Amino acid sequence: MKISKRGLDFIKGFESFVAYPYDDLLAPVKGKYREWTGSPLKGTATIGYGHTNAAKHSLRVVPGISITEEEASEILDVDLDECEGDVNRLVKVPLSQGQFDALVSFTFNCGTGNLKKLIAPLNRGDYDGTRAKFALYTRSKGKVLNGLVRRRTGEVALWDADYDYAAKNLPAAPSNVPEQVDAPKAPVPVKTILSSATGTAVVLAGVQQVSDTVSAVSEPMKQAVGIVSGIGSIGPAVLVAVVAAAVAGGAVYFLMRRA
Repeated sequence: MKISKRGLDFIKGFESFVAYPYDDLLAPVKGKYREWTGSPLKGTATIGYGHTNAAKHSLRVVPGISITEEEASEILDVDLDECEGDVNRLVKVPLSQGQFDALVSFTFNCGTGNLKKLIAPLNRGDYDGTRAKFALYTRSKGKVLNGLVRRRTGEVALWDADYDYAAKNLPAAPSNVPEQVDAPKAPVPVKTILSSATGTAVVLAGVQQVSDTVSAVSEPMKQAVGIVSGIGSIGPAVLVAVVAAAVAGGAVYFLMRRA
């Protein structure tokens, strides 16, 4: 598959054409990126439509160079070849054009490593799981950036084939969408939690709360058992109704105790 024209326009809208090198982690000032002249970088040296030295095209981003919009479009076309190839190679299930466009845009911004994490549910057949994971990739060097939030929102619209909404979500001025996008942090393993004093205390507190809950409901439940024991000859439907009423009574009793 290849990216559609509307998908390409979406990427161009977020990357914004910049004729000179700039540091992509420095936010634009009055709608314009400051030219990078060789000072230490906070992010990644970038030019044109999001081209960096890590991209496929051979142009090296160095201080002092300048390119035209036409040249930037040609460079982007080459750079996206690699992203398209990664999506085609790594995704093992059928994709709609919108889903493909969303993944190519994501890969161009976040890289192949993050793409592999994003599509893990997809390759298990969980399309909704991958759709939901777009929202996790909005941080750069630990900081949530509005430009990344907005881009991920637009990519979900592409995924849904809502190209009109995706187009409306494009920034009117250059938006801060750096190349270095953080992968989501992995959940802390239970073993790690239990190995700390604080974690153990939290777990024990949870156990105590469950114990208190069981104690509070136990008496109504004992009464329910007694009732059920005495009506063994009643039909199944009536028996189910009686048990349900007993459970509901226990729940009300517990809520009244907490009030």
